[in-house]
Amino acid sequence: MDLFEATFDLIGLLLNSWITILLIGVVVVLLRANIFVINQWQKAVIVRLGSITGTWDKGLHLKIPFLDQVYRYDMRTFSMTLSGQTCITKDNIPVSVDAVMFIKIADAEQVITTIKDYREALDRKAHASIRTIIGRHDLDDLLEHRDVVANELQKEIDDTASDWGIDVPSVELQDISLPDDMKRAFAVQAEAEREARAVIIKANAELSASVKLAEAAKNLDDPKALQLRFLQTLNDVSKDQSNTIVLALPIETLTAMGPAGALSAANLKVMRQVLEKLEQEQSPI
Repeated sequence: MDLFEATFDLIGLLLNSWITILLIGVVVVLLRANIFVINQWQKAVIVRLGSITGTWDKGLHLKIPFLDQVYRYDMRTFSMTLSGQTCITKDNIPVSVDAVMFIKIADAEQVITTIKDYREALDRKAHASIRTIIGRHDLDDLLEHRDVVANELQKEIDDTASDWGIDVPSVELQDISLPDDMKRAFAVQAEAEREARAVIIKANAELSASVKLAEAAKNLDDPKALQLRFLQTLNDVSKDQSNTIVLALPIETLTAMGPAGALSAANLKVMRQVLEKLEQEQSPI
């Protein structure tokens, strides 16, 4: 009997030990599954038996097992890319628009109670808003006032997102792609505008030059000023030694140069008379 009693006591002790170990393990697992660490940039919404009981900020928190559900939300601003959106402008020109949208959760409780998947909902809303806003503007207006179009797009999305507890602080248009034929048309237009500006600049320069030339002509009414200008031009041309310069000078100018000039003037008079006589003889009777 003593042996059996000792055996039963040992078995009972072992069972009690295993039960104790099992209970400790269950407690550890439950604690690990129900202890939450909330980061500084996060906020957790607690749902107990189907109702929101509050929110948790940063720190260590413990939920009630099997009763509480914890939904974590990142309160930092994040971006969502909207790429390759094909839209039709007001003047019926297809364009491809790439945009980026910045999003921030403003009210975590409102998000969980009003929208099932806010990321997918915002993506669909942004796609629809891009087509709507682009359709209100001409192509020229879209290219020249991208910031205005981006502000309209941000307001359109934010008006809807604010009802979900989400803030859309900014929307930016990254790229607007045009069809190839429109790119060629814009290139031709830009080249024509550059040529027109060049013609205008050249015409203005000619106008300014003509005004200055008119003023110079008034100053050159004095024969002495004209003579000085003539000599200056002659000096500029004579710098190149390979040129042969033939000048037609008035006889009065040669006479004013002294005896040598007077002799040259007399020779020129004689040569002129000889040439006139030869022309008369050669002319038909």
